[in-house]
Amino acid sequence: MIWDRIKNIIKKKLNKPNKEEWFGKLVKNLETQILEDSNLPFKIIELKKTGFAVKVSGLYAFAPFDNMPWKYSKTSNWASIAPKLIDKVFFCKIHSMQKDPLLIIVNGEIPQFKKTELRIGEQYRGIIIGKIKGGILIEIGYHFNWRCGSFIGFLHKSQFDPEELFSICSVGDEINVFYQGLNEKGQLVYTQIGEIFDWNNEIPQGLVGQIVSVHVVREGKKGTKFLVEGKYTGKFFLVKKGTQHKIQNLKNGEIIRCKVEHFSTKKRTLYLQLNTEFDLGIVETEDNINKKENKKETNIRGHCIENSLDNSTIQKMIQIRDEIEAKEERS
Repeated sequence: MIWDRIKNIIKKKLNKPNKEEWFGKLVKNLETQILEDSNLPFKIIELKKTGFAVKVSGLYAFAPFDNMPWKYSKTSNWASIAPKLIDKVFFCKIHSMQKDPLLIIVNGEIPQFKKTELRIGEQYRGIIIGKIKGGILIEIGYHFNWRCGSFIGFLHKSQFDPEELFSICSVGDEINVFYQGLNEKGQLVYTQIGEIFDWNNEIPQGLVGQIVSVHVVREGKKGTKFLVEGKYTGKFFLVKKGTQHKIQNLKNGEIIRCKVEHFSTKKRTLYLQLNTEFDLGIVETEDNINKKENKKETNIRGHCIENSLDNSTIQKMIQIRDEIEAKEERS
């Protein structure tokens, strides 16, 4: 039995094609696929000066930046996302093939991405691909693991939270942003201040006339913040005599009950009056504030950005890509 096993091993080695024969079969197979005009998966291997070294049908090839599935205005943008593209799989057709020496150029400019909807107010994770005086360019195709293509948008420096982060962020950094919609030029716009969407949809404005929970946040030298329902900026006005000292003596983390009198959308501020219970000295903490049972739900209408594709074909291509990437992870 052991002898039979040894014979089988020797037999397999003797029958194993040499490298030259195996290489010839790969080339012949690719030529057949070119004649059939097949869509082929290719894996990104390494960043080069004008494109990526890739692998297609078992052979090394080259994907110029101009032939990638999406485009950037600057080649430096590709360098900023390259570390996140290595080992990722996309689809292509063979643009050209030359023998002796073998040179294969792939063309990834074919439909291959899922139809995708970006929703206003939803958070996405992206990569900084450019930085200018007024803000940064962010690619959130990374959020979808590149299965939906490219989504480049702009984050103005005033929309950083906190704003000081703008000075220390760099090209290639990962960053979380909220999708804000399109500007007048049809460009994607991002923000890090999620509160702005509530104001645009008049959620805090709807609190006028209600008794609300106000969280006290002490920030040392910066002073004290009063956050309505833990998120909206609040400000006291027409404070009664004898209660000013109570406000000054509030501790960080305490919660008081106040009435919302009016608001300023421009300043994104709710103006508050102290509740009668507080005048009597009742201060609550986070543990004993009951959450509102009838919280209003607001549906934010999303801006839909879609690719015009054959869905069944795309699903098959995505399945093939997932199988390839899963196989690579196991090996």
